[in-house]
Amino acid sequence: MSFQWQLLLTYSLLIIILVIALGTSFFLYTSNVFESNAYSNLEVITDKMLEQFDKHIIPMDLVTTYLLSDKDIISSISSLATIERINIESNRFITEAQKTIHSALLSYGIDKNFYRVSFINRNGDFLTSNFRILSIRKDLETAIGELEWLELADSLKGRKTIIPPYLDPWPTSDNIKVFGLVRAVIGINGSMGYIEVQSPYSELEKIFSLPKEEGINVVVVTDRGEILYHNGIKQLDMLEYYSQLDISDDNKPTVIKNPKTGVDEIIVGAASDYTGIKVILIQDKSILIKPLLFTGNIAIMVGVLVIIISVICIYFLSKRLTKPIKELKEKMEATELDNLPQEIKFSSSNKEIESITRSFQRLRARLNESIQNEIKSRELQMQASFDSLQAQVNPHFIYNTLNVLANKGIETGDDEICEICDSIAAMLRYSTSTLKRYATIKDELEHVSNYLLLMKKRFEHRLVFNIDVDNEILDQVLPKIVLQHIVENSINHGFEKKQERMNIEIIGYRKGDCWHIEINDNGDGFDDKVLTEIKEKLNEMKSELEILDYKSGFQIGGMGLINTYARLMLFFKGTVTFEIKNNVQGGASVIIEAPMRIQEEEALNNDTNYYN
Repeated sequence: MSFQWQLLLTYSLLIIILVIALGTSFFLYTSNVFESNAYSNLEVITDKMLEQFDKHIIPMDLVTTYLLSDKDIISSISSLATIERINIESNRFITEAQKTIHSALLSYGIDKNFYRVSFINRNGDFLTSNFRILSIRKDLETAIGELEWLELADSLKGRKTIIPPYLDPWPTSDNIKVFGLVRAVIGINGSMGYIEVQSPYSELEKIFSLPKEEGINVVVVTDRGEILYHNGIKQLDMLEYYSQLDISDDNKPTVIKNPKTGVDEIIVGAASDYTGIKVILIQDKSILIKPLLFTGNIAIMVGVLVIIISVICIYFLSKRLTKPIKELKEKMEATELDNLPQEIKFSSSNKEIESITRSFQRLRARLNESIQNEIKSRELQMQASFDSLQAQVNPHFIYNTLNVLANKGIETGDDEICEICDSIAAMLRYSTSTLKRYATIKDELEHVSNYLLLMKKRFEHRLVFNIDVDNEILDQVLPKIVLQHIVENSINHGFEKKQERMNIEIIGYRKGDCWHIEINDNGDGFDDKVLTEIKEKLNEMKSELEILDYKSGFQIGGMGLINTYARLMLFFKGTVTFEIKNNVQGGASVIIEAPMRIQEEEALNNDTNYYN
């Protein structure tokens, strides 16, 4: 990927992350503020409704208190409750009592401020303040007996109670929906009558109604759990569910999943200490946050627009910034051996690019000088090789040549050349040494390490190796160049079909009276057919070694696994274990076990017998 595209992708990704982070933060902040304001608005509406309802009920309550505080009215109510109606002489007292109560009800204040204030009792007396609008029913005793709130008013013993909306029972026509406040007049023997203050249902609608477009349901419940008002909820089970909601005193909004519809709803409720009613506001949360979707869409469009503009700007800026680098790249790609001495002419307003250009120019000069020296060195090397072939010189000249290359690496500051030369020299010195043909496990591991280091230079990160051998077995002796060829076989054949990382592991430890070395890899392993053939050849080789006199000059050709096994069998006189297998988790393993009895003196004797 070019540097320009790296700049473009890096800064574009940064802009995208910033825009998403800022946009998300803005949306979350806006959502919180919006929801908080909406919740506050619902709380204010609830409190306002309660306040207005209390203000409407207070005069209704006061008029009952006013009437009950008048001793003449109380006396008249008591008379109507106690006088026997069958006595004709009592009619005058009954009429006087009714007149007293009726006069109080027909006062200007009551007539002006209330729809209807009535006094009734179970004896069939009905006295009301409102005769002008509608005519009163004649069957009053029946109408009074049908009133559902009588028992409730008796049980409250003079305390006020709010009666949910009902049809006004007193007119003879035109069903009018009203709600009321009722208070029983308590005497020595119980209720002597009832004062009923009615108000039109339209007053509830004025107090509790909300515009339909706001999508808010209103449910008003009395302290007895009866529905006082709702704004059009038709399902009875929904009304019952809302009426039974537990409304806390803190009037804080809560989000509750409606078990009937499965919709998340915002519930705000408050209760009046004065009247005992509960006002519950219900709003679908999805409707509440619907305006936020528009804000979110606007924020997304603005964010996308900012990203597009930013990416376009970054593209042109990165193109301008990387233009000198591209020109320098073209100069580098045009560099040939014949133009190394030439000076590069390159102009740029970027000081860093100018500095890189000067450094590249100096690198060209050093490279040209190194190439000339290398050419001279190769000429000398070729001459030395020719002379070496002619005179069959000692291999020490190869080591000197490697030392020369290593010195050149030191001169040019290339440490890898030095490491490679040192590893090759060590391997050549180890493999060509004729002083002795056996080695300790320590020597073998050093030789394998040099080989793996060279392979590491070739495969780089694709090759990983680990050597873990106990110090207790390092002085044990075995034929030279055994472990390296097993490792070489793993690298050359175990990873022919795999391009993933190569893991080579050499572990060693003492196992009873034997030393144990295991070479593992994570390659393809042995094909079942190939593994079977190798094991058959190992058995054949073992049989041949048992019947042949290896002192007579048994020939061992090649350096494969079979021949490695033969060398081990000859050296250890058949007491070695050589196992080849596939690992369950993948790859192959080669295991060598031999007795700990072999020491250097015995190995020297074996070495003499082996190679005679």
